[in-house]
Amino acid sequence: MMKMNRNKKIIIGILIILIIVIGIIFAYKVIENSVTNRADFNFTVENISSSPVETVDNQKDGKKYYKEIDNIKLELNIPNSWNYEETIQNEENDFYKYALKLYKNNENQYAMLYFYNDPFGVCGTGRTSKNIILNNGKEATVGYYGENKNWADISFYDTNKNIAVMNYGLIDEDADEAIQFIKTINITENNI
Repeated sequence: MMKMNRNKKIIIGILIILIIVIGIIFAYKVIENSVTNRADFNFTVENISSSPVETVDNQKDGKKYYKEIDNIKLELNIPNSWNYEETIQNEENDFYKYALKLYKNNENQYAMLYFYNDPFGVCGTGRTSKNIILNNGKEATVGYYGENKNWADISFYDTNKNIAVMNYGLIDEDADEAIQFIKTINITENNI
């Protein structure tokens, strides 16, 4: 009878150890899933400092660029084959709040995305324009001058009158490619 009690105690001990091990494995999986899911958690910080927020999320076929200026969010998918850099505002170029230079192979042939201090406007003899639909369904206007097949500017009047992209020497395929990824722009007002 003593032997039977001893065997029961051993079996009960083994069962308790198994339950503890299973509990530890279960707790580990729960914590691992929680941490993994948090790694993909996105958040924004609003108006904590006077400097604009900028993030870049590398994607397989490009970079998702994000910038916040004066409660306006700009998002743009930039292809990996393109480069970008912010232009610092100074006394000589105080007509804008923010500028992003976009170029492919030659830094002297680029598009410049501006967030102007005042609404963007154009005039000129021989100017033509055509409307395009952005990926988010909103409309933008592409401007041309004379017989030039390469665009001069892109404005987003339906979304924000102060934002436009200017073409500084992009031609042919590069100019067309720039329009295609500029169509990915998303401009939204950040409600506080």
